[in-house]
Amino acid sequence: MVAFVEGELIQRSGAQVVLQCAGVGVRLTVPLSTLQRLPELGQRVRLWTVMEFYQEPSGYGEYRLYGFFTEAESHVFELLRRVSGIGTKTALTVLSAFSVTELRECVLRGDVAALQRLPGVGRKTAERLILELRERIVSIEPGGAPGVASTVRQEALLALMALGYKRGEADRALQEALRQVEAERNLTAEELVKAALRALRE
Repeated sequence: MVAFVEGELIQRSGAQVVLQCAGVGVRLTVPLSTLQRLPELGQRVRLWTVMEFYQEPSGYGEYRLYGFFTEAESHVFELLRRVSGIGTKTALTVLSAFSVTELRECVLRGDVAALQRLPGVGRKTAERLILELRERIVSIEPGGAPGVASTVRQEALLALMALGYKRGEADRALQEALRQVEAERNLTAEELVKAALRALRE
């Protein structure tokens, strides 16, 4: 199982991107939420991945790799794919329209109408999605790192953007900072910003 791939972004076309990793070009399909947060071509990026085997009616099959900007998004994608009636296309549509936090809140409050507005999601599908996700999505940390509150991460992100960093650059710095201080808990936004700034300087 490939947990993530990290490399130079060398191509982006529609919903697909190509990363060059150790001389190998890896093609991934990504949701709009990830596409909007990618760096410029030529820069490095880490994408969390989910691999699926797709088989056509003719019998031909192939493995497909899906990429997500955060680990939390990759986990939610897998949860969505386990819901009966939710295919890969619909799962990507959901993650293109909702952040992990927004989707979790939508599911927990049972907002069928919000989900119905998505292409390919009717009332029965929306109700089934809420029913099957309600117990599972609670455990997903929106920031993708256990022990760090989403509000703290959001405050740190806004602080970095106020300092002049682009959202994608700030997001990547926070991801690296959270990875480096994973053993710590109850970080303040100020501490997280300092850790992200250190990551940016490295």
